[in-house]
Amino acid sequence: MRIEVKYAKNSRAKLEVKPWGVLITLREGVREDEINKIVERHRAWIEKKYSELLESVELSKNIELVTRSEAEFKSLLEEFVKQAREILGVNPRKIVIRKMKTRWGSCNHKKGTITVNALAAYLPEHLISYIIYHEICHLIEPKHNGIFLEHIRRRYPNYKELEKELIAYEIKLRSLE
Repeated sequence: MRIEVKYAKNSRAKLEVKPWGVLITLREGVREDEINKIVERHRAWIEKKYSELLESVELSKNIELVTRSEAEFKSLLEEFVKQAREILGVNPRKIVIRKMKTRWGSCNHKKGTITVNALAAYLPEHLISYIIYHEICHLIEPKHNGIFLEHIRRRYPNYKELEKELIAYEIKLRSLE
């Protein structure tokens, strides 16, 4: 498996498993021998994530993208925000749609803004619903910790499968670029 190292100022160590191998982002000045230690320490996790990624690549081959208008997409988002608000008791102040490179959605919990990737318009409804719910959960708990996951699990006990499905759709959409 290929290992690529990227250095950034003020960056915490970050591991990403890609179809071609592993990308490690480190702050400037980290020694070469530290990279090997990081890889060894996380080898089991890397192998597990790589196996899951290969599974998603196979899944992506059979995916059908949904075609809907911008108006239909906005209407769906409004519907799913309403559903999440009824369950969670919180409401975002603003929903923004824009093309994003690496995420399906994001949440600025301080401003109450949810941003949804414009490419989510090609997803089936159950995945759009999950993305909205996931981001609105961040209005309650900003981090992916136990509290956050408890909110997710109550509504989506199969959230790990949904995450795999989202990866497969991301692979499918990137293959069309």
